[in-house]
Amino acid sequence: MIPQTAPVINTKSLRSTSFRIKKQLLKAGLEKKSAWQSFMYLTADFCLKKQNLPFCPEQLVPEWFFPDDVRFLRPQLEQILQESLTEENYPVQIIGWMHQYYQADEKDKIFSDKKHTQFAENEIPAVTQFFTPEWITACLLENSLGRMFPGEWPYLLDKDPEDNFSCKPEEIRLLDPCTGTGHILLTAFDMFLKIYQKQGVPAKTAVRLILQKNLFGLELDSHACQIAEFSLLLKAVSHDPDFLKTGIRPNLHSFPENEPEGSLLRNSFRPETDALLHQKYQIVITNPPYMGSSGMPDSLLRFVKAEYPDSWRDLYACFIERCSSLTEENGFCAMLTIQNWLFLPAFTSLREKILQTHVIRHLLHLGMYAFDTADVGTIVQSVCWVMQKRPPVSDTGIYYHLCEETDTELKKNTYLQGRAKRYVIAQEQFFRIPDSPVIYWASEAVLQLFQMPKLGDSAEPKQGITTSDNSRFVRFWYEVSYQNICFHAENQEQAVRSGKKWFPYHKGGGYRKWYGNHMHVLNYKNGGEELLAFHKKLNLQHAGGRLKNKQYYFRPAITWTFIAKSPSFRKNPAGFLFDVAGSCLFADSEQEQNALLAFLCSKPAEYLLYLRNPTMNIQTRDLKYLPYLKTDSDQIQKLVEENIQLCREDWNSFETSWEFEQHPLL
Repeated sequence: MIPQTAPVINTKSLRSTSFRIKKQLLKAGLEKKSAWQSFMYLTADFCLKKQNLPFCPEQLVPEWFFPDDVRFLRPQLEQILQESLTEENYPVQIIGWMHQYYQADEKDKIFSDKKHTQFAENEIPAVTQFFTPEWITACLLENSLGRMFPGEWPYLLDKDPEDNFSCKPEEIRLLDPCTGTGHILLTAFDMFLKIYQKQGVPAKTAVRLILQKNLFGLELDSHACQIAEFSLLLKAVSHDPDFLKTGIRPNLHSFPENEPEGSLLRNSFRPETDALLHQKYQIVITNPPYMGSSGMPDSLLRFVKAEYPDSWRDLYACFIERCSSLTEENGFCAMLTIQNWLFLPAFTSLREKILQTHVIRHLLHLGMYAFDTADVGTIVQSVCWVMQKRPPVSDTGIYYHLCEETDTELKKNTYLQGRAKRYVIAQEQFFRIPDSPVIYWASEAVLQLFQMPKLGDSAEPKQGITTSDNSRFVRFWYEVSYQNICFHAENQEQAVRSGKKWFPYHKGGGYRKWYGNHMHVLNYKNGGEELLAFHKKLNLQHAGGRLKNKQYYFRPAITWTFIAKSPSFRKNPAGFLFDVAGSCLFADSEQEQNALLAFLCSKPAEYLLYLRNPTMNIQTRDLKYLPYLKTDSDQIQKLVEENIQLCREDWNSFETSWEFEQHPLL
């Protein structure tokens, strides 16, 4: 049975309403901060009136006010709210949604203004805040807090009779270290209230215990923290009209502006924040910020490299480590993150550390479309999971595969109705494959294949050039003088001696097997003289371009596209340079190259690659550790050569090929 939820919110209406009110406030001459405070006041007042609560917003959050000098606008703006937000029984979370959409245009502007993706410290909150879907929040909470207290938890499908937690609800401390506007804590509030009431505790007493003893939050953005505080107080006064008289305030604290690292810090200058950083929690649950290292401000990047050497490549991965350290022994850590920490070689150290010290109890592999916002929902491939902080001893975990569903509601319904693919696997099995990827769906027969010889024993996969400025150094071949392109250099010496400026450059391209995607040329005159000078200057400031694996330049190889939904491998003849996005595999002979190409273009290789790395990034290390048996079959050689020739003729049938002679239909 699918649980009843709050009314479906029209997010388009929320965004439109937020934008209209913001526009009016700024047009009236309010400064940015005053406009936001006024917007929050109006939205908060709307929520209070919807729930028939006799309070003013400033009684809950003193920082919010509506300026007297623009009071003439208030009736008009309240009318916009009343007309646009017509649903009854809006959940408290509406104020968080309104805040997210209020700053949506600011976030869009930040992204559009960036030639590169590095953000300033004060831009981090705007570009990393996304609402966690309600059902995922419930799933994380019910599979952590719900295990401690038996009850009717519809998202806890796999109850373990061996779970035995002899604790009282008032003893449980739950932390969200990336609180945002409090979405997770609000759902936790409702869940704790049910637990207390089941034990006969009156609602008034329960509400006070929840905010005093149970819920804790840390947040980088002081504005978001104010919203979380308001929303929790609104929850409290809806159950206890006298709550504000108690003087109890939520255990929520934001970091000062000079601490952009947020909860990743071990210490804070602000005493109340520092106290929360030094406490341990039975449950740590969050949807952390997602930001790759290339987007981090320099100061933040230096910090995470020093403090989180196993996970610095993305902020969310650093938070996996930090959340683990904040969790007490035998407690639960529950998170919604990007999926690539489970598979990518870059996160091997983090992954193996987690697998050795924690038990993954429950995991939903969500893939794309887990979020319902267009800007992130179709891009991020996500996973939500609950792990228990204790060393695994032949423990099994339960994994659900929900990657095929193309909508977050479909994923929810598939899970709740028991139609999701379900796997139970011993955690120790993940160590049987190099780099220990969490390939929970692999059968025993497939796992045994990885005991065979590896492809890296027969060939060398290599990354290529990083220019750091493709617009300067890379062109389509038809954009430059044909006479100034050297197509047939076999080594560095021949390339320099040719005197030519441009050389064939493989940088991936669309899905294409066997042959093709020869579109680009690189400025490599005099052995990359201009490129090397550019890199030397660039690397004085920060790590930039590199000319890696020079000894492999211009050699025949097998190449593939780095980012692709489906892998496609093809022959790369002599004379090419190659990019990171068009990495290459080098064999000792043409016969061995053909045998490798036959294997890599096969369905078994595609499946084994997916096991090694189910993301869209096919890395050199993934190929290196593929199981592979050499073959000298003449039949395979013949078929490969036929396929290459057919695909070469097809590629050269169009004018985008530099070997084009005549269209096949003429």
